[in-house]
Amino acid sequence: MYVRIARFEGADMDEIAAEAALLRDGIAAYRRGETSRELPPRLAEITHNVELLVNRQESEVVLSVYCATREDVHEADEILAGMSPNNKGWGRRTSVGIYEVVMDESTGHGGAA
Repeated sequence: MYVRIARFEGADMDEIAAEAALLRDGIAAYRRGETSRELPPRLAEITHNVELLVNRQESEVVLSVYCATREDVHEADEILAGMSPNNKGWGRRTSVGIYEVVMDESTGHGGAA
C-alpha cells in the first residue's frame, strides 16, 4: 500500500467542510457508477482510501490518498497535481510526498480517536 500526502496551511475550515462534502458526493457517485468532477473516474479506480484531516487551531489540512501499488500512487499524484481545488479555502500547499505504508494495524480498541 502507498499513500500520497499533501499538506496545506492557511485553510478556511468552512470552505474545507464544503470541499469534504463535495469529495464525499464524488465518492458516493462513483459507488453508484456515476462520474463527478470531484473524483475523476481514473482516480477513483486506483484509489483505495481517501482521508481529509484538519487542524482547526492551526488552519492546516492534510489530504491522504491511498493506492495499492507504487504505479497507482504515482498516477494518482499526476492526476491530483493537474487538478485545482473547487475553492480557494485550501490555503497554500506546503508539501506533497509519496510514502509506502509499512504498518497499518488496529489496536482493536474501537473507541473514538
